[in-house]
Amino acid sequence: MKALKTITGAVFLLFVIFLSACEKPKKPGDDDVSTDKEKSAETSGADKKEGEISGENKITAKTSEMVFVEGGTFTMGCTPDRDGECLNDEKPKHKVTLSDFYIGKYEVTQELWDSVLGSNPAEFKGSNLPVENVSWNDAVEFCNKLSDREGLQRAYSGSGKNIVCNFNSNGYRLPTEAEWEYAARGGNLTKNYKYSGSNIIDEVAWYEDNLGSKTHQTGKKQPNELGLYDMTGNVWEWCWDWYSRNYYTSSGKTNPKGASTGKYRVYRGGSWLHDPQNCRVANRDCNKPDFRYSSLGFRLARTKL
Repeated sequence: MKALKTITGAVFLLFVIFLSACEKPKKPGDDDVSTDKEKSAETSGADKKEGEISGENKITAKTSEMVFVEGGTFTMGCTPDRDGECLNDEKPKHKVTLSDFYIGKYEVTQELWDSVLGSNPAEFKGSNLPVENVSWNDAVEFCNKLSDREGLQRAYSGSGKNIVCNFNSNGYRLPTEAEWEYAARGGNLTKNYKYSGSNIIDEVAWYEDNLGSKTHQTGKKQPNELGLYDMTGNVWEWCWDWYSRNYYTSSGKTNPKGASTGKYRVYRGGSWLHDPQNCRVANRDCNKPDFRYSSLGFRLARTKL
């Protein structure tokens, strides 16, 4: 029986490594470029108080609650005293300055997704569960369609590898990787937690040890300093950026938007499928823009104009 459990656990670990281009565990000091990356398989503009929610304090299919995030400067990347063991692509730590922006209070739910696109691709069904099994391309399409519905200017144009984002539009978009990390750390209200909102992962996240191998309703764990839920765990969250393992060595200092091109898009935050190491705020991951899986979703962002 013990041998069977060992074999089962090993098979599961290999499965987790295979499903993502960037999820293979990396040891500090390992300088090889991972070949596993070749595998793919109504917000209100008047709300200006940091942490304040625009709209009613509930999840609704008609719109998405957005939280105003006051801009500021923070240390992006991994520091051992704050984040624990640092992986290569989380280094070096570096100062980043961001402008004001809005970000979703919750991960995009299946109810909201269905109200915009008239479908539900999720493996784990439930109106207030996060939508998952969506690709980066799917998320971009959703953002534009939601912007259309609310009479906002689309953020995205183009197609394929030529999709561009107009960060001066008022429409919905994905957060940049820097915006995501800044918000996950609590913005200017940060207490420098390892996970988003706590150093105790069970207080803020659904992950492999407490989830029961599925997603859970959004907003049921403790929020972070900005009032954002599930920034750690539940589902990974797509970001705008192209992934580059060494990007932090040359990242811009003001409103960075990732590598200029690439093969993989970034996602952050960990998921129901992952251990605490993968759920740290500092952790980075990625996959091809057309990749879909039941541990992968997103949350919305908007530029503060």
